[in-house]
Amino acid sequence: MTSLTLALLVAASPAAPVLRDGDRVVFLGDSITVLHTWTRLVEVAARLRHPDWSMTFINAGIGGNTVEDALARLEVDVLAHQPTVVFVNFGMNDASYPPGSSGGAFEQHMTTLLDRLAAAKVRQVVWLDTTPYDTSLGAGSALNRRRAARISELLEFSKKTAAERHLLLVPVNDAVTRAIAAWRASKRAENLMPDRIHPGPTLHGVMAAEVVASLGLEGPPARVKVTVADGLARVDGADGGVPFRGDEPLRLDLAGVQAPLPLVLPVADARRLDSKPLAALASLTVSVSGLSPKRRYLVHAGTLEVGRFTGAQLAAGVDVMQTAPARVAPGPERADLSICDATTGNPWANDVSCLFNLLFGKDQLRITMRHEKTRGLPDSVPGYLERSAALQREWLDAVERDVQARVRALVSRPHEVVIEPEGPAELGALP
Repeated sequence: MTSLTLALLVAASPAAPVLRDGDRVVFLGDSITVLHTWTRLVEVAARLRHPDWSMTFINAGIGGNTVEDALARLEVDVLAHQPTVVFVNFGMNDASYPPGSSGGAFEQHMTTLLDRLAAAKVRQVVWLDTTPYDTSLGAGSALNRRRAARISELLEFSKKTAAERHLLLVPVNDAVTRAIAAWRASKRAENLMPDRIHPGPTLHGVMAAEVVASLGLEGPPARVKVTVADGLARVDGADGGVPFRGDEPLRLDLAGVQAPLPLVLPVADARRLDSKPLAALASLTVSVSGLSPKRRYLVHAGTLEVGRFTGAQLAAGVDVMQTAPARVAPGPERADLSICDATTGNPWANDVSCLFNLLFGKDQLRITMRHEKTRGLPDSVPGYLERSAALQREWLDAVERDVQARVRALVSRPHEVVIEPEGPAELGALP
């Protein structure tokens, strides 16, 4: 079997990436943030895009919070971590308060929050605008009609203020609204926002993809070009080639290619969401020119069959992720880490699932160590609380190092695409 190993990196995004090596990232928000779904998917993308970077990600979301609540806990939940990057997402709860109330004073409190983050020398604030209240099945009660109208006001304020302050504003409201409309138009039965307020896992994937694109992590859709000529298979952008006579399987190790990220849905379903970033993240196109155009070839990504294609179809390019299983949020069962050592299935899908499950465990550890859960510990021995806090930091630092090491191991292991000729070269095209 012919083997071809690539040290090929797809070009980085033309936009300067927001995240950097050594960053300490805090996600500040309400229940939509504390669900640990869009945030964890963003972390998955960042770590797989930059496996050699040392980064720390901390979720500081609390359900039911407004911006006023966030201000009250800013010091202990955010600034105490000395963040270099802070993601902010509020508005759904603020919009439910009556006009003139303290809880509803989104504009005033957000201005104060941004001022305090600037005073703390946070290098980058990433502002996700308020997600929509879903009115696609009707506007609902008078309260929720008022909430939807108020969210429209918050969106205008966010757009204006972010422009004035030169902040990165991620338009998740528009992305989620379009996804809901496109999904309903495709006659899909699943309700993507069952309670009209909280996006389900699929919409968290849409949000995450929008954030990843805004951060400059998306890059161009991954594509590998292979040319077969004069008895050799050569990869564009790579030196040398390997002998290929045309009748034996061609094995490509694409471990060096920018990782595709099948986050929440199979590619075919992702395209129904009218989210170009989500669809682009999940694809990896392999094109092989110089094969017999009418001959059939069986293509595998890892051990997962992609399909049978003619040489002409392979020359045009085949998305080897089209049959990859998607990543979904874990259920009540413990996150399964066996996928981290899997030698079967689609290797890129395995990477995402492994890392998502690792981060699930890391996030649960951080939740149990939040200050409000540990501040009641007895302090009968002088210095007990200080030593306990130091031990917790050591545990968390060790977990972060372990995650980083596992990511490096994931991306360096074989990621094989195998192209196997079927039948004689003169066999006709697929029906």
